Amino acid sequence: MRTKQVRAPKLKYEYQLFISYEYDIILKRYYILFDFRTVKIFRNFKYTINVEKNIYNDKRIIEFNVEGLSAPVVDFSQSGHASYTFKFYDFLYDTYQLKLFRNGKNPIIYKINISINKITVLEEPKKTFLELIIKE
Repeated sequence: MRTKQVRAPKLKYEYQLFISYEYDIILKRYYILFDFRTVKIFRNFKYTINVEKNIYNDKRIIEFNVEGLSAPVVDFSQSGHASYTFKFYDFLYDTYQLKLFRNGKNPIIYKINISINKITVLEEPKKTFLELIIKE
């Protein structure tokens, strides 16, 4: 008699993107932090998310292409989420189009507004592969 194979429940999102307004005390400048994380926690390695970025500040477009994961180059193992962070220093107080690609295909588009000390989501897509979270 065969036993049923136990599978992990399917997750609604594969990634989370935390966006926050931060201050660099060394440079004495504000920046917008884009912090990508996997929802899944890895037991043996703390992977890195491969992300390709393009910033078109004159057109107010921020693009991130999430390409997948790569193993870390370390001598010891760690557990945790896979992650990627980007600090956007040269932002303008304006509305940006945030385009997120998965392997260069089918962009999902958000409209975010960056004002003094606050980031708000103006428009969001109905279908997406990641959860967007604005941290205050």
